[in-house]
Order: sequence, then structure tokens, then C-alpha cells
Amino acid sequence: MRHIFLFIISLLICSLINGEAPFKINGKIDDANVDTVFFRHWICEKDSDAIDTVLVINGTFTIEGIISPGTFARLCVNDEEVPIFIDPVEMQLHLKKDSLEKFVLHGSQTQTDRENVESQTNPLEDLFYKNRKQLDSEQSEQKEALLILQRDSIVNLLDSIRINFITSHPDSYYSPNLFIDLLTKRKKNADELMNLYNELSENVKATCWGKRIYNYILQRKESTMSNVSSFKALDKDGNLIKISDFAGKYILVDFWASWCVPCINGFPHLKELYSKYKDKGLAVIAISTDFKEDEQKWLNAIDKNDISEWIQILACKNEGEYNICNLHGTLLSLIPHYIVIDKSGNVIKQWRGFNDEIAKEQNKLFESVFEKP
Repeated sequence: MRHIFLFIISLLICSLINGEAPFKINGKIDDANVDTVFFRHWICEKDSDAIDTVLVINGTFTIEGIISPGTFARLCVNDEEVPIFIDPVEMQLHLKKDSLEKFVLHGSQTQTDRENVESQTNPLEDLFYKNRKQLDSEQSEQKEALLILQRDSIVNLLDSIRINFITSHPDSYYSPNLFIDLLTKRKKNADELMNLYNELSENVKATCWGKRIYNYILQRKESTMSNVSSFKALDKDGNLIKISDFAGKYILVDFWASWCVPCINGFPHLKELYSKYKDKGLAVIAISTDFKEDEQKWLNAIDKNDISEWIQILACKNEGEYNICNLHGTLLSLIPHYIVIDKSGNVIKQWRGFNDEIAKEQNKLFESVFEKP
């Protein structure tokens, strides 16, 4: 019994170190026909969802567990999802029959912050998508120019709302979520984003999501660097791989994933290039963008496609400054993504996607490098 007690205590200490703490949702649903709901919440540290089945008795239910502040969760009721942000506190949730989207959640400051932001951004997002539809069908150049001005004005307003919230709510666990649009849809400058990130409190920065945002910004910044000779990463066997170790060689970096069909379709051509030029100074570094939970799928794909001769790296196990994995950019970046690095560590060419035209361009580039008189 003493060993079990000590084990439980050690788990609680680890959870507190990671910023996790107990939560409780006291739920009520106005539908006598619902006897079960499914609760899914994202575990940032594991890159995966945890799923629980919750019984509903006389229209009420209780959900308990341990989470980090600002955890994104979903309640699934009769094939409908209710997205919420929850905190490690006791909360009250009221689900309304036939209008689940009008749920009421009390006790979660992160959800309150989300609703505050979306009350301002949702009307503008609706205008943005309406504007985009008009742009797609507009024939008049004059009207098109006006629509573009309108679109840019909407985008600037949306950015302003998000940026103002981040700077005025540095302690909000919802603030890191607002960086996603700034990183993906708006393509903000990395220096500007880093300055904004530094506005966050240390508690928010220390969360898993806060650390991820920092790495996303690093990726944005370092993916635009021209010389990457100082970059490094750990391969699948734990060996430190440095670009500087390949001085005097050309490197072809291939970002791929085990689930990516175009990536796998490109392997035969990469094998041809490697076989033809490896003795002339070509190295291949393959970097997978698979999630941590899919590590075995990544390893299986290496064996299945017979590409173990190349250096293999898993991006999610490599973070921090001047990491080779940062060359891919950030979030939603298309794969396969090929990068050519010259003998001096300079990025000289990139391709995203794979097709016959890209294969021809790659052939032409390496012919000019290795077969010129």
C-alpha cells in the first residue's frame, strides 16, 4: 500500500511540474434521450487526443481528470461536437437540446477569453469569406480592386484584434492560440511575431502550447536563412548530425511523412539521384514530419520503402534554435519539401510537392553540379 501511495504522489508531483492540475466539469443536458457523451481533450505533450465515455444520468454528467491550463476539448453528443477550452478548475456546463452550439460554460477563464475574442472576430471572418466569394466571381477590374481593398482592411482589423488581445492579456492561456492565424493565414514577419511572443507572461510561455508557438516562430525565422552551416539535429539513432560536417558536399534535404503519398512517390527518383551522385559528393537527409504517436509508422515506412541508407530524422524530436528541422517552415507547410544545400552550407534551391517537372528540375540542377566539365 505504501508503494502505491508513493507512486500516486510521484504522479501528482510530475503533473504539477508540467503545469497540470485536476479539473471537474459538472454537466447538464436538456435532452432526456441522451445517455452517453464522449469527451475528447488534446494532450499537447503527446500530440494526441485522450477519449473518455461519460454516462449521462437524469440529464446530468460529471467529467474529472488532470489537464494543463487552456486545454482544448470537445464533447461529442449524437455525432455533434461542442468545442470548449477548459482549465484545471471546477466548471459548470449547460448543453441545450437542438442547439448545442449555444452551450454555456462557466468557470473556465480560457473559454471566456475565447468568447471575448470571437465576439469581435466572427463577424469580420464572415465578411472575409463573403468578400472572397465575391472576388472569385468578379469580372470587373474596378470592382475587383475595391474588393481587394476591402479584404485587406478586414485582415488588418482581424490582426489588430488578435494582437491587442495578446498584448493586453499576457496571462491568458488563450493568447497562444491567436498566434496560429498570425503564423498561417497572415504570414507575419518572424521578428514581429517574436516581439509579440515576448509580451506573454512566463507562466504562459512555460506551457507546452506556449513552447510550441516559440518553436513555430523560430521555424518561420530560420526557414528564411540563406546560410545554414550552423544547423544540426539528432537522427533516429540519437547521433548529432551537423550541416558543417558535410562541408564540401551537396545535401538534399527531403521533408516527408509516412502517410504522404506524393512523398513516397518521390522516393524512387531520390534513390536514382543518390545512387548516381553519392560517390561524387551528394548526401541525403530525410526528415519526417510525423507526430510522436506515429513514430513506429515512420520507422516502418523507412524499412518498407528501403530508404535506411539516408540519414533519418524525426522532426518532433528536434526543437530549439538552429535545428535542421526548422528549415521546413511552420504549420501547414506542404510536403514533400526538398531543399538543396551547397558545399558552403547555403540554401540554393527548394521545391514543394513532387511531379515530373520537379524531377526534371532536380536532374538538371545536379547534372550542372556534378557533371559539368
